[in-house]
Amino acid sequence: MEKMRKVSSNPHIRSRMRTGNIMFLVVIALLPATLFGIWHFGVDALKVIVISVAAAVLSEYIFEKCMHRKNTIGDFSAAVTGLLLALNLPSTVP
Repeated sequence: MEKMRKVSSNPHIRSRMRTGNIMFLVVIALLPATLFGIWHFGVDALKVIVISVAAAVLSEYIFEKCMHRKNTIGDFSAAVTGLLLALNLPSTVP
């Protein structure tokens, strides 16, 4: 018979930090780039950021309502997605 292999838990680091805390720290880390983009490109960049973040949060909310899932908007993951998208879009996007 073949040798039995030892099975252990995954090698990931465990922490008491929740997803919401980590995503909030990501938003804080992106603030300097966001503020520089608003300063450099003006109000158009601010519009893109606000619309992108709002659309990401709203689409997650609607999806979770339609799928009858638990609301996870409070963990900032949709806000991070919208902010990253906004920082990659040009300020002149229609």
